Formats: sequence, structure tokens, C-alpha cells
Amino acid sequence: MRKRLALARRGHKLLQDKLEEMMRRFLLLLKDVDRAREEFEKRTLAIIKDLLYCRITSPLSDFSQALSQIDSKVAIEVAISKIMNVKVPAFRIKEFRLEKNYDFFKASGQLDVAMAEAKTYIESLIRLAQLLKSLDILSDEIERTRRRVNALEYMLIPSLEETIRHITQKLNELERSNLVRLMRVKEIVRSH
Repeated sequence: MRKRLALARRGHKLLQDKLEEMMRRFLLLLKDVDRAREEFEKRTLAIIKDLLYCRITSPLSDFSQALSQIDSKVAIEVAISKIMNVKVPAFRIKEFRLEKNYDFFKASGQLDVAMAEAKTYIESLIRLAQLLKSLDILSDEIERTRRRVNALEYMLIPSLEETIRHITQKLNELERSNLVRLMRVKEIVRSH
């Protein structure tokens, strides 16, 4: 039981250290998410302004036709990376193709600017998605580790300590009763 208690205490310490490091990494990841979100919002606002300018400066039919004639293809490669032995996704753009098949005389020049910014916009979107998914997975793992730490700290270790205390008391009681028995036997032997 004492070996089990020592093992439980060692496991508790290791899990506690892992939990603290995961919390530190979680907070760093949270800062990265805030930066990525700000960048994504900035790029979204810029593209919306460009598209709004296009819509205002050209007739609706020309604008709609130009947008419908844009041919695009995005292929994303998903790899696995590890944060504190927790598997998180790592997204990478494998292929990005954007073909402008619209009539350049009918569409606004600002549409070309918006299309030029499309790749960086999608990259910022993918980075934000990767960070958010990593944050979600890491938060689940932190919660799971916290439950394990609490189970060891408040359930298993006190239970083992109580069992060891109980067994020690019983053994001491048996030893005292054997000692009293031996003393009586010795006393009976002396009296004869």
C-alpha cells in the first residue's frame, strides 16, 4: 500500500506539472488567437471595402457576372503536430488557384485588388481556424488532466493514506495483544 501511495504521489506531481505547463501553453495560444483574429478582421474589412467599392462603381449585373466568372480552387493539407503530447491539427495551403475570367472593362479595378488579397485573406482564415481548433483540443485535454489530478489528490491519495493508517493501527493493536498474551504466559510460567 505504501508503494501504491508513493506511486500515486509521484503520478500526482507529474500530472500537476503537466497541467501547469499546458495552462502556460494555453495562455500563449490564446494570445496567438487574439492576434490572428485581429489580422483576420483587418483583412476581412479591407476585402469588404474593396468589394463594396466595386459594387458601387459598377452596375449590379456586371458585378454579379464578374463574381460568377471567377474560378477558384483551394486545397488544404492537414498534418498533426503535438503540444505537450496532445495532437493538434496543422493546416497548410497545398494548392491555391484563382482565375479571373471576367471582362476587365466591365469590372472595377478594385476587384483585381480584392482578388490579389484573396490568398492572404484565406491564409489568415486558415491560421485562425488552426489556432481555434488547437485551443479547443488543448482545453479539453486540460480539463481531462485536471479531473485526473483532482481524483488523485482528493480521492485516491486520501483513501490510500486512510487504509495505511487503518492497517498500521490494526497491526499495532495485534502486536500489543500478542505482547500482553506473552507477558501473561510468562507470568503463569513464573508462578508455577
